[in-house]
Amino acid sequence: KNATTTFYDPVSGKPLFIAPKGRSFEAFQKESEAHGWPSFRDAEVVWDNVRCLKNGECVSLVGTHLGHNLPDGKGNRYCINLVSCCGYPVEEEEEADKEKEDAK
Repeated sequence: KNATTTFYDPVSGKPLFIAPKGRSFEAFQKESEAHGWPSFRDAEVVWDNVRCLKNGECVSLVGTHLGHNLPDGKGNRYCINLVSCCGYPVEEEEEADKEKEDAK
């Protein structure tokens, strides 16, 4: 698979991670499943919207706690709590909510 998935900030709707990049989906999935949460690498982080604090905590620019950087032998590994990400940008969520309201 060459497709990527974008993970968005549930507060701002801005993209946080786009994966997989620089590796196969299978490698992304295997690493994530081995650790029990999505594990992103530097190339998959949208640095315009994510910061890693000195203590290793990853946060979005609006302050959403995302998880932690737990480096391994391959480099930085951002272990992200899946509940800290959503599947749609804000515009799509607002559009879906409007469609639900219109259907009533």
